[in-house]
Amino acid sequence: MKSNFYNAQVMIIDDSPESIEIAANILKKVDYQLKVAINANIAMDLIKKDKPTIILLDVNLPDIDGFTFCEKLKKNKDYMDIPIIFLTASNDEKSIQKAFNIGACDYVTKPFNAKELLARVNTQIKLYKQQKELMKAYNELDSFCDIIAHDLKAPLLSIHQLINIFQEDYKSHLNDDGNDLLQVVDKKSLELIEMIKYLLDFSRAGKSEIKKTDIDMQEYCKKVFSEMIDITSDRNIAFNVGYLPIISGDKILIKQFLQNIISNAIKYTSVRKKAIIEFICEEKNNVYIFCCKDNGVGFDMRNANKLFRVFERLHSSREFPGNGVGLAICKRIIQRHGGKIWLEGEINKGTKCWFTIPK
Repeated sequence: MKSNFYNAQVMIIDDSPESIEIAANILKKVDYQLKVAINANIAMDLIKKDKPTIILLDVNLPDIDGFTFCEKLKKNKDYMDIPIIFLTASNDEKSIQKAFNIGACDYVTKPFNAKELLARVNTQIKLYKQQKELMKAYNELDSFCDIIAHDLKAPLLSIHQLINIFQEDYKSHLNDDGNDLLQVVDKKSLELIEMIKYLLDFSRAGKSEIKKTDIDMQEYCKKVFSEMIDITSDRNIAFNVGYLPIISGDKILIKQFLQNIISNAIKYTSVRKKAIIEFICEEKNNVYIFCCKDNGVGFDMRNANKLFRVFERLHSSREFPGNGVGLAICKRIIQRHGGKIWLEGEINKGTKCWFTIPK
């Protein structure tokens, strides 16, 4: 029968011909394209030739076990998005938990229940296709924003330059109010130019190719801060850096990330006579856990999830300048490096910016 799943390709990886035949007969009731493999090596060759929509994977294979093969696929950027349903004769909770931990999306126990197998496969294919459609729409929107930002940047720069020329050549012909208005227009044009720069940075942080090299985070943090200190030379800022490791990362993106979080710490400690900014790191389970801590204005933890949204701000631009894009860029950069980022804060007691980078 025809269905919404037409052209979906299902791969069955199982060393039991009997299990393959039973599963195939059930799945033939829907218009799936079926491929079978009796071991991981054959499966890998087939996947390289033609990527399947979904994989039904037996836990016990003759060459390597299903868990190891699943991990191998999930570590490969070309195949990590393939939904994997484990086939198992056991209802062992530990094995099921392990399957989910390494990236499986579901499991089916043997002997197969036809309705259950079809329902689980159909659900995962539907979710997979919806995810692909959402990602396509997101990428199209992202590209559209990129184009718009590019197209707006040039005329805004021209407006800014024309205002400067007008101020130089016609300043004496204008009264104080006229000159004040020109300054306001110039200021607003610069704000728009800066916002467009951040939007382009946001777009590139999600799309640019990652070129990883060794980065000494201890030296890099100090360097970024020293480059920014000239702007805040009249401030009393203690910048304390504990031991930070050498990581593998993209130097351009990591520098952009550090510039954003350090500038945030500098900005939100401007209310303090003595600002304190600390950088520390600990290692746990093959992951580096970094923290940038300050004694600034802090924030209400109920608003923590809002802070990584584009244009989201908890303070007015009069209190603290900015456009609400910096943390969204930071989140993209850390995610591109396989890490996570989150904030902790307390009103008037400061903020902690935590982020992880895999070893």
